[in-house]
Amino acid sequence: MVVSVTVAFVLLGGWWFILFVTGIVGWTSYELWQLLRRAGYQSSLLITLLTALAAFFTVQPSDLALPIPFLALTLALLTSLAWLLPRVPSRCFADWAVSFAGGFYLGWAGGHLARLMALPPDGRWWLALTLATAWSADSAAYAFGRLFGRHKLAPVISPGKTWEGYVAGIALSTIAGFVIGQLSPLQPISCLITGGLVGALSVFGDLVESTIKRQAHVKDSGQVIPGHGGVFDRIDSLLWAGVIVFCVAMMELNLPIF
Repeated sequence: MVVSVTVAFVLLGGWWFILFVTGIVGWTSYELWQLLRRAGYQSSLLITLLTALAAFFTVQPSDLALPIPFLALTLALLTSLAWLLPRVPSRCFADWAVSFAGGFYLGWAGGHLARLMALPPDGRWWLALTLATAWSADSAAYAFGRLFGRHKLAPVISPGKTWEGYVAGIALSTIAGFVIGQLSPLQPISCLITGGLVGALSVFGDLVESTIKRQAHVKDSGQVIPGHGGVFDRIDSLLWAGVIVFCVAMMELNLPIF
């Protein structure tokens, strides 16, 4: 269901896809806020949500010299700092930091997923490359790690991950990149390299979320997706994959990143 809904919005494209990713970023901000509260921080949902949305739209292309989302991000920074002043000083700065940084992380990385849609020659292929490589890496790492995993990748953070699964994830992600390169108008060599990079680096998105969940003493970020946990659980690797694919695309297209 998760895959089919995502693919449907990718095919719709345009503002439909941007609104879809915006909703994901917004809901993930809520899940992150809950995790931070469970971890003992008096974080602010408003700061996390507004910062996430401001960062998200700052990443989107704009013809304005000083886009409104950039001003909104600046305003979120300054007003959220003012918010901490009347609070009890023991941990007020830490509470502010996790609220702002968490929102910025989700909005900034998630914004790259939406911006891929605007890239030539057809943004849907860049998104297909992102989804295919990230999902392949996750699936191979899970399946191969369960069957053949012996050496722990990050035992303190995520005991279930193994080096064997990690290598399998890189291999299948690279193959997925190769396949997309053959089917799409994108450069095959770029897709192949992207597959390897996503397989090697997107796991850090998973480890980041695992670290937060470990501090919160929970297994899943939420229960919104029956049998799959929360939205954050589904997009943790995609957050990194989107940034990786975007940077590769900018180099291939010889375009400035911002």
